[in-house]
Amino acid sequence: MSLGIRTRTLLTLWIAIFSIAGCAHKTGANSTFPAESQWSGRLALKVQSTPPQAFSADFELGGSAEAGQLAFYTPLGTTAAKLQWAPGTATLAAEGQIRQFDSVEALVQQATGAELPVQALFDWLRGTATPVPGWSVDLSALEQGRLMAQRDDPSLPRIELRIILQP
Repeated sequence: MSLGIRTRTLLTLWIAIFSIAGCAHKTGANSTFPAESQWSGRLALKVQSTPPQAFSADFELGGSAEAGQLAFYTPLGTTAAKLQWAPGTATLAAEGQIRQFDSVEALVQQATGAELPVQALFDWLRGTATPVPGWSVDLSALEQGRLMAQRDDPSLPRIELRIILQP
């Protein structure tokens, strides 16, 4: 049975895509932080704004709310964005551009489109249910690598953050 030229071309293209994806790897962007201050996995963020926004990506996070870095990856494993912060400075590298911010909170809002409780997020990842006004967090499945937090403040758009950690 002979395949047509178009079918062979599409088949070759799919094989090439999967071969490239199989060779893709993450860079270990957070190797400068102690193991207990590093996390990786999948993050999904939904913002019930007008229009609604949704974002999901693989990530690597290291450090603390005071100083750290966060890398987001495409499905092929290439870096989509890299966020870095230290006291008084924060940068976002994405789409071939580097942008500067005054704080990690401003950086995270620009990168994700949502105001997230950065300090509490690090506590939540460590298993401490630090309260944040207008937010609720579910750490009941953290031992299985799952965290869910949501902003329920009726005066602001609802935000849902889900994290699945890699073992």
